Amino acid sequence: MKIIEEVFMKLWYSNSSPYARKARAVVQYHQLQDHVELLLATSGLDKNSLHNLDNPLGRLPALQRENSEWLYNSSLIAEYLDHLGTQPSLYGNSETRWEILRLHYLADGILENEISVAPEKRLRPQEQWWLERHQQIFDRTERSLIELKKAIDIFGEELNIGTLNATCAIDFLLFRDDWTHASQHTAIKSLKAWAEAMNQRYDCLKNTLPK
Repeated sequence: MKIIEEVFMKLWYSNSSPYARKARAVVQYHQLQDHVELLLATSGLDKNSLHNLDNPLGRLPALQRENSEWLYNSSLIAEYLDHLGTQPSLYGNSETRWEILRLHYLADGILENEISVAPEKRLRPQEQWWLERHQQIFDRTERSLIELKKAIDIFGEELNIGTLNATCAIDFLLFRDDWTHASQHTAIKSLKAWAEAMNQRYDCLKNTLPK
């Protein structure tokens, strides 16, 4: 199935969410802007944000399809939008698909680890932080970023769902450096330079930078 003029969808998003950025970047890559209404949530944690009224999980992003059914997970949303789009698939072919997905989910795992401790750092006094857990996450991210660089090197500056998601992850870690301390990681300098090159090369990334 490819996109048709009668298809109109709604996408709830946050400007700072790397998961929402992934979905928005896929929208732009496949030139689906005329088919997806972007709805900005005030905050993923705000119980009064309008996205909570018809999105039962309250998570961002969330995509409402033309038949009113909801898709909730950013990876599912990205694959669904890629399925509808008319540009070359971001998921590669049978020979490259698994390397692409390996990179994609490595980036997702880094984000999941870091975001798991973000609410504590944002909302609790520092004397109540679980410091041992925070150090564990930092150490895991240190090792994971080294693996991320190796996985990226396979593709260079090629755009696929793996490199797209890796860019989102790197930019988010640096955007939230006060939480993640990403600037202290040994691999971050080269990863930052690579992400900056990707952002300059591809409008779908340049136009969705976190803010």
